[in-house]
Amino acid sequence: MNELRHGALFLKVTERADPALLSVLWEGKSADRDPAAVLKPFFDSLLTRTKLAHAALDMHFEKLEHFNSSTIAVLIQLINAATEQRIALTFFYDPSARWQALSFDAIQRALKPFGGASPVTVNFVAVKP
Repeated sequence: MNELRHGALFLKVTERADPALLSVLWEGKSADRDPAAVLKPFFDSLLTRTKLAHAALDMHFEKLEHFNSSTIAVLIQLINAATEQRIALTFFYDPSARWQALSFDAIQRALKPFGGASPVTVNFVAVKP
């Protein structure tokens, strides 16, 4: 599965062999009341694909217009699943978009108590436009 379209949300997956990396570009808006119904199966498949390729996973939010708090919950589930499967995960976001800066700061703060629990890292990278 190389892309997902659901309402105003569009996710596109690209793959690089050297180094092994799957990258997901987020565009549009994720405003569903229950985004997990669509995103969780997509992420489960993506994590399986990433693990089989011995790859890392990047999520690019720079072009995303909005996501709601329900989407944050799904992202935290993704982080937990990637950590359990020992998949390196990096989130790229636009710090000039105030909602993105606040959202990713909140996610990072929520993860801090668990920071030492796993050798696999979750990185957050602020990308200036």
